[in-house]
Amino acid sequence: MASVALSRSVHRPVKTCTECKQVKLRCDSRAKFPAPCSRCQLRGHQCIVDSSFRRTPARKRVEDMARELEALKSQRHEDGSKSTVSPSTRDESSSPAYSIVPVGTAVLDESEALPETFHLGDFIIDKATTVDIFRIYCNLFFPHFPIINPTVSIRSMHAIAPLLFWSIVAIVTSHEIRPSYGELFSHLDDFFLQQLRANVLQAPVPLHTIQALQLLLMWPLPAERQTNDPSWLYSGAAINAAMYMGIHHPKHTQSLRSIGVPSGSPRARANTWLGCFLSSTSLSMFVGLPPPISGNSDLATIEQFLREYPIPQEFAYQIMVQHTLAKYTTVLLDDTGETINQSLVKVIDTELDGLRGRLSVEWTPRVEFSLLVAKLHLYTMTVIRMQSDLTSRDIFTKLGLSVGLRIIYLCDRKLSYGTEEFGDLPDAVLHRTFPKIYFRGLALATVFLLRYFVLSNQASAEERELACNHVAKAHHYFKTGSTHPQDERARVAILFESLSRQQPVNLDQTKLRVDNRMSASLVYDAISTGHELRNEPSELEEPVANANHEPETNRVSFSFDQHQTTDGLGFDPNVMPDFGSMDFPLPEDMWGDSLWQMFDFGVVPSQN
Repeated sequence: MASVALSRSVHRPVKTCTECKQVKLRCDSRAKFPAPCSRCQLRGHQCIVDSSFRRTPARKRVEDMARELEALKSQRHEDGSKSTVSPSTRDESSSPAYSIVPVGTAVLDESEALPETFHLGDFIIDKATTVDIFRIYCNLFFPHFPIINPTVSIRSMHAIAPLLFWSIVAIVTSHEIRPSYGELFSHLDDFFLQQLRANVLQAPVPLHTIQALQLLLMWPLPAERQTNDPSWLYSGAAINAAMYMGIHHPKHTQSLRSIGVPSGSPRARANTWLGCFLSSTSLSMFVGLPPPISGNSDLATIEQFLREYPIPQEFAYQIMVQHTLAKYTTVLLDDTGETINQSLVKVIDTELDGLRGRLSVEWTPRVEFSLLVAKLHLYTMTVIRMQSDLTSRDIFTKLGLSVGLRIIYLCDRKLSYGTEEFGDLPDAVLHRTFPKIYFRGLALATVFLLRYFVLSNQASAEERELACNHVAKAHHYFKTGSTHPQDERARVAILFESLSRQQPVNLDQTKLRVDNRMSASLVYDAISTGHELRNEPSELEEPVANANHEPETNRVSFSFDQHQTTDGLGFDPNVMPDFGSMDFPLPEDMWGDSLWQMFDFGVVPSQN
């Protein structure tokens, strides 16, 4: 079905944005949505349409700006006075039993001499660049996901945990924190993936390899299509390797030879298992599958680790948010029928709100963002399942509206960990240091607003206006954060542009194509719609055997266009992965002697 260009008045009852209205100039915001109007885009202004906006005389604007400046100066002075108060002065009587500690950065140990270069295959990186990469990681990446030793020794990590070392190098360079890092990663990419695949397949998997997989789950490497992203496979490998080591049990086990790997320190084991839980649960919600760690004993272990070991407060809060989702998601999915138990949804909502009091966490934008994304998952699952109870569905849709608007608003605030050392980095670069959880949460919020308010003829004019303004913000966020024309953020921006040019419809007459993928069903449906709007097939055809049965090739051919474009988030259901580059090749001697060495029967490999 081809895209139908709408009159903008259907989407936004006001023709002119506030910036153009203020100076009485013609505005083309209707034709440009969700991108800003030509004048705002040229001047870098935020293009907002507000039906209640009234022009302000120039003199009054100057007076208002002066008052705002004085207010900011006063606020800065007050914040400086508050920052001198030690965290230890907090009332301990109201603190929970969790051993949460203030968030801090990792400390780079530069006491030992480093070699002039580091090698991985034919790839070579010099000492100065390596130190800069690890400083960036310690200050901007580590606080988001503090699972490794906070004292980072480059030389020791390279010697003892080479995969973890090169994973950090690959993550920082692939996110192009420095302008030259993109080219650096293009030379490293193939050599790193070779080492990664070899280490993951080399049983038994040690603790530092599991940690490397966790970092790659939080900051995946670039992929041409989201279907090529092996994160879900890596998540399963990491969880199973961790369970084999026994780190999912609170009792510390010895480094027995029969297990084959050192067990690690109790704190390292706990941090690694907490990382497994957080990364796998958050990923499962976005791909629409049940959390892999959700048993009662597993969830009890998570809480025990939080009580016994000092955990950064934001990290602990995010874990408990996912803990709440994992505890109840299975119950929600088992609730058969058209509707979800509304009482249960309210219980989950209340428990999520109660985490702030239980953990006494500082209410930062990152903490609020993690809570709101969890709530949006909950509301979206509820709205999708509710078809007959229109009144209740409308209530949860309105809740989703307020949460979605706030999620997009927070992305304009400081979600990154800025430091004086890297104060020169622009916001668009700092956004690249966010874990992909933020990226996925923002995309889900935008798709929710598009479906239930921007493209719904049942939404009021005020709701549609609010939703349109925030969709435009999200579109700007993704478009400006793009580093390549077809990277993930660019594909998301293209998807939003396609969806925004549809006719508003009656939602009761437009069912989702996929409704069994929890909240992710909304995203998959949006991507399928994007395919149809570009006259591309939304169904993935099964592979068809070669009809000629040519004995010299004996290959399988596929009946789809290999050059078709991908939509938005890259969840492209129309593209079959290239099986020639699988992440997990089988051992060459699968049935040979090396398979039996893992049982330590003393088998000596045959020498050919």
